[in-house]
Amino acid sequence: LYEVPYNDDPAARQAWKGYRKQLNSLLAQGRNGDAVGLFMMFVGMPADQVEGMRGRPMWPALEAVAPTLAYDAAAMGEDASVPIEQAARVTVPALIMDGSASPPFMYSAAVALAGAMPHGKHLTLEGQTHDVSVEALAPVLVDFFTSNEDMG
Repeated sequence: LYEVPYNDDPAARQAWKGYRKQLNSLLAQGRNGDAVGLFMMFVGMPADQVEGMRGRPMWPALEAVAPTLAYDAAAMGEDASVPIEQAARVTVPALIMDGSASPPFMYSAAVALAGAMPHGKHLTLEGQTHDVSVEALAPVLVDFFTSNEDMG
């Protein structure tokens, strides 16, 4: 896993609850474009950039997949906190990574999740952000999978 977006900070957990409530309301009203905009702003895109995207050719495609945002939100749980109890039941080898140039909560979530898994391992990729480069990620994955060939 690379940069799981869980966040145990109390303020972030409250913000997540508000986001989910607003997202569900917009989707129930069929306001898919507003749901996409809400998501983009929730993850840090400035409102003026979201408005600029509404006129782009890809916007209708984003609106079409907007209902999937509800699935993503449901997968993250009620408050997007690290799912320690569920992670403890993952018994296969797992590599949980983050980038050193990403927000600190990504590191904290990765460490907590890896620590909860019986065979979890944490790794920080130096100099990487959420937009990890394939050159940095590929060798780590090759090493992990070849060293765990007897996983399955």
